[in-house]
Amino acid sequence: MPLPLLPVVQEWIATLDDLPTAGGAMDAERVYIPLQPEQIVALSRATGMRIWKRDIESKWPPLVVGDALFIVASDEIHAVDAATGAERWRIPFDHQLTAPLVSSGSSLIAVADQGLVTMIAVADGRTLWVRELGAPSRFAPALDGTRAIFALDDSRLVALRVMDGRVDWEQKLDGKLNQPSFAKDRVFVGTNTNLLYALDNENGRLAWKWKAGGDVIGTSGDAKGGAYYASLDNVVRAVNRGNGNQRWIKETPTRPLFPPQTLGYGDGKFYEEIVVLTGVTSEIDAFATKNGMIVGMYQPPTGGDLQGPPLIDPDLKPYQVAMVVITRDGRALGLTPSAMMLAEPANVPFTTELPGRRLARERITPRATR
Repeated sequence: MPLPLLPVVQEWIATLDDLPTAGGAMDAERVYIPLQPEQIVALSRATGMRIWKRDIESKWPPLVVGDALFIVASDEIHAVDAATGAERWRIPFDHQLTAPLVSSGSSLIAVADQGLVTMIAVADGRTLWVRELGAPSRFAPALDGTRAIFALDDSRLVALRVMDGRVDWEQKLDGKLNQPSFAKDRVFVGTNTNLLYALDNENGRLAWKWKAGGDVIGTSGDAKGGAYYASLDNVVRAVNRGNGNQRWIKETPTRPLFPPQTLGYGDGKFYEEIVVLTGVTSEIDAFATKNGMIVGMYQPPTGGDLQGPPLIDPDLKPYQVAMVVITRDGRALGLTPSAMMLAEPANVPFTTELPGRRLARERITPRATR
């Protein structure tokens, strides 16, 4: 039976040594947070206790790939061991990033000033290829496994082959583009002209477009072909991925701050299928993908404006912290879905000797038969 992410119970709260400089990252064991002035700290996801700290400055969220953590400093990219913080490699990088670092398989994609895209090998930091796009991009690319699709400031959407950086297609759209996303065979991107565009990811041809009542700030998709997008008219919408037909529309309790996140695989093993939306008041709301009903919400403690979107594990595990939020005033909070909490302590096997005198086992000799 699928279980809800929200509501949650606070498992722990950690007071950080300083204020965060960007959002964090999370894996199965740890949470990683860049701090002022030049530090990055790793916390236990289970307890919030500090595991390690390194003197590396960064204004970008770190990136976890396998057992390595990648950190972009002002003039270098660092690769460290995720468990210990020990350095694996570092390379000079003299360009100023304009979007968060992302990964595609065994490679990193760095988007820098004036649309310079650099593909870097995860293993050793080698530059695999470089491509100039001719205009800046302020957003991480959408990835479909073969291509990286970039939304540029000159209103172009450009798809590069991940293997060699070759331009696969490009499409000129109307308005200033926001964060692109990918779901099945569609690339989605919203604009400040209140439009959501859906393009065929193979060739960049326009599949459909939809007019909203405000700037479209971002989209996400699910495994069944649904697409969800938030706009600045305080509305979240669900549409059919293939043709754009609207399935439902719901007002949001607060103005959306980050693109929506879709969770749940439709197989009943993990979360309920939900769309998670974070507002400018730091309220986090979960909407059912089926009908848009609000199924849960979370509001951080007073003064807890969020630093970056909530970190959510896509695989719900029993009795474990599933969501971590980082606040601008220097706190991190580990949250466990209340549906995963036991009403009473679980029975555990005895680990100590019971009181009393140990009795020797009596040996029974079978009676002889005549």
